[in-house]
Amino acid sequence: MGALLWSLLLLLHEAKGFSGDDEDPEEVVAVLQESVNLSLEIPSNEEIDNIIWFSQKNLATVMPGKEGQRVILMSVDPRYQGRVSIPESSYSLCISNLTWEDSGLYQAQVNLKTSQLLITKSYSLHVYRRLSKPHITVNSNISEEGTCNISLTCSTERAGRDVTYIWLSSQDSANTSHEGSVLSTSWRPVDKALSYTCRVSNPVSNISSRPISVGSFCADPGYPEKPSTFCFLVKSLVLLLLLVILVVGVCISQAWKDSERPRERKLERNRITLRKKGKSSSTPV
Repeated sequence: MGALLWSLLLLLHEAKGFSGDDEDPEEVVAVLQESVNLSLEIPSNEEIDNIIWFSQKNLATVMPGKEGQRVILMSVDPRYQGRVSIPESSYSLCISNLTWEDSGLYQAQVNLKTSQLLITKSYSLHVYRRLSKPHITVNSNISEEGTCNISLTCSTERAGRDVTYIWLSSQDSANTSHEGSVLSTSWRPVDKALSYTCRVSNPVSNISSRPISVGSFCADPGYPEKPSTFCFLVKSLVLLLLLVILVVGVCISQAWKDSERPRERKLERNRITLRKKGKSSSTPV
């Protein structure tokens, strides 16, 4: 008779499905393709007959092992085959390699040998993906007044649900924040160039983008840009190199002229000597 009543109870649960309305379920968050542990604590003075885990229908049945032995997991739903286990010295349910379809309501029904009462615990499982590093898209335009209007859009691949966007900036040594995936701001060349960082988060992860300096995306042509230190150094080095080349060229030219002068003097003396000899040979006897 007891076995018949137990079978009827299982059929009733499967026919009705699990609604979780009997109590407020424990909120549990988990990561896609990772594992989650649905913790179940049972008073030490209670002797367990069996535990039935439900998710829409009978998920698995757990039978206590003999003294000193592990519990026995049986009658596993094919959707969870090879993915559910009972941790050692525990009656909690571990689900591995989570999928989106694993999200939903779960219930543990503990049947006691020492009492006709049932111990039940409900869970609401939410599966999320770990977020990837966000990217920032920048759109800018310069108004007639010379103000640069900037729109920053933050996005992350396959964001999913329950994603929060927060913009962080540092101004006057105080951190300021703005919520939302789009940030609108303005900048003028006379203003201090601010850097913005987008931080995305969901219940299982949070990650920030690299800082973006708004001054690097637009410049007002009405304001002369200040040369950067790098440009100044490059120009100085170029001028110095040209000066060195000029000095070296002058030195080489002067050295060449100095080396040519003795030769020219020798040639001049030879010409004078030849003229004198020519005059002596032409004198009548």
